[in-house]
Amino acid sequence: MRKILIAMAPVVFLAACSSSGTDSTEAGIASSPAITSSDYVTNNCAVVGGAPTNSSVAPTSGATLDGVTVVTGKTPTVTIAPALGAATEVVTKTLIPGKGATLKATDVLTFNYCGVGLVTQSQFDSSWANGAPITYGLAELIPGWSVGMPGMKVGEQRLLILPGSQAYGSTPPSSDILPDESLAFVVELVSIQN
Repeated sequence: MRKILIAMAPVVFLAACSSSGTDSTEAGIASSPAITSSDYVTNNCAVVGGAPTNSSVAPTSGATLDGVTVVTGKTPTVTIAPALGAATEVVTKTLIPGKGATLKATDVLTFNYCGVGLVTQSQFDSSWANGAPITYGLAELIPGWSVGMPGMKVGEQRLLILPGSQAYGSTPPSSDILPDESLAFVVELVSIQN
């Protein structure tokens, strides 16, 4: 697998040699708890490091999928529930519908994103916090993105929850991500270049 360093970001996206699985909006979380924190942790995608805040109470607004709650706006916030198990498949949820062109697996895209670990409950990277969207071919990104992003429309924001095998696997690109950690991404499709 080829590694590509994202400018201004500590995370490396891995090129997918192949990917399998189906796009789903239903639970893909294993039942065994993976963390010991009893708090919900909210990360602000506009701030480097997420400026996490803890709460013993679940969020009352936003869209929720498998224990991950996203409040959309100019810049989203991502809340991870306590003691989530590992994701077992790629699951997605449209947060804001798009109205533009539709993304295909062979396209080059410009996008904003925010990534948060389900175990660490910590934001490990955000293009919103880094100040600018980035551009890559969809096939150059981690495998779960090739599974969960085709069909997005320009302007859409989508939540992706990826098992470790569809993210960075046993060799994550930074110490901010645990080996085989399941990850949540909020992705905003800015444009498509063919």
